[in-house]
Amino acid sequence: MASTTEIVAALLIALRPLWPRASAVGSALVVMLFLGTLSFPFTTHGVVATHAAGLPVLSAQPGQFLLKDLVLIGVAIWTLGDSLRGTRASSAASQSV
Repeated sequence: MASTTEIVAALLIALRPLWPRASAVGSALVVMLFLGTLSFPFTTHGVVATHAAGLPVLSAQPGQFLLKDLVLIGVAIWTLGDSLRGTRASSAASQSV
């Protein structure tokens, strides 16, 4: 189920040049998916391997693997904003015609 949702979201994001509103929906869906994934560091055993000078250190697996999701949620938020700007631009263009 999750893989299907991710593929559908990616296809919706790819529709940005043709249908910015659908791309915004896909981006919002991806943000929600990554918010779920970013809860893993707080709920998964083994994310924090050891402590260095009293500070927690991310383990190689799964801790550092989950770190990529911070970057990907940033990209999803950026594509959401871009799609929403495209939606406003296309609606303004259709109103002026």
